[in-house]
Amino acid sequence: MALTSKQLKARQQSVGGSDIPSILGISPFRSAVDVYLEKTHEMKQVENSAMEAGHMLEPAVIDWALTKLEVKDFTWSSANVRRTKILTSSEGLEIPAHANLDFMFINTEPDACRNALEAKTTGLPYNWGTEWTDEVPDYVLAQCLWQGMVADLDRVYVAVLIGDHGFNLKMYTIDIPNYEEEIEEIKDRIGRFWNRNVMEGVAPDDSPAKIETLKKIVRAPGKVTELSDMDIVSWLQSKEELSIAKKKESDLRANLISDLSDAEIGKSAHGQLTYHEYTKKEYTVYASKYRAIKWRPRKD
Repeated sequence: MALTSKQLKARQQSVGGSDIPSILGISPFRSAVDVYLEKTHEMKQVENSAMEAGHMLEPAVIDWALTKLEVKDFTWSSANVRRTKILTSSEGLEIPAHANLDFMFINTEPDACRNALEAKTTGLPYNWGTEWTDEVPDYVLAQCLWQGMVADLDRVYVAVLIGDHGFNLKMYTIDIPNYEEEIEEIKDRIGRFWNRNVMEGVAPDDSPAKIETLKKIVRAPGKVTELSDMDIVSWLQSKEELSIAKKKESDLRANLISDLSDAEIGKSAHGQLTYHEYTKKEYTVYASKYRAIKWRPRKD
């Protein structure tokens, strides 16, 4: 489900299910600092190919999943459901929360309950356990538990389309009442993050932000800010060390190619080195905007 500009603005003002794994430090895609920056800065909307594929395939995954669920009687159902709620942690900290559900339904048989269906696509089959259990990756479980809290769900079904040697749809079931302790722990940690980091403007210090997140920040033209002298000196030293290392690697590579003489293959006790010829395919580089970091030393 691709979000509208209005939904993206609303997302900044509360915590959603996709934020939870990152804040907890279990997401393979983002860190808590990334979420902090997204909540405190205006961001450009950037969609990569994996995100685009997920959005385009989502309706088909939902339809396929409903067929496998064999739910025949809906009291109510809808795709692209948004729910909001104010949660309170055990420490008394309030958390403005939201959940964007791919599909939600209330069924009457075999047991009347509030359900959500989370549609996923992946090319990696790892960390997905036995079908129809709750053996999903931790970051998926955390997202679903948050959805359960915010939307007052009894159950979240996870349908994952795995593109590995063909296409395979696997189904998983997460019964929210089975996770009361985990839910309280999540609320406490998210409460501290929202109130002590986002609201007070203090970035988490557990890990650096990803460069992809930093590139999305909308910057004020011509704005000047002070930087840490220590950070600048450390960066310049690292650049110098990297330059020396690249020069050394280039010289050693040239020595090895020279040692090959007119051969294409060289052998040693550690392995085999090859120097084959390859053809680079022609391609077009389209015009685009980009940012480049440059350093100008101060003139005293």
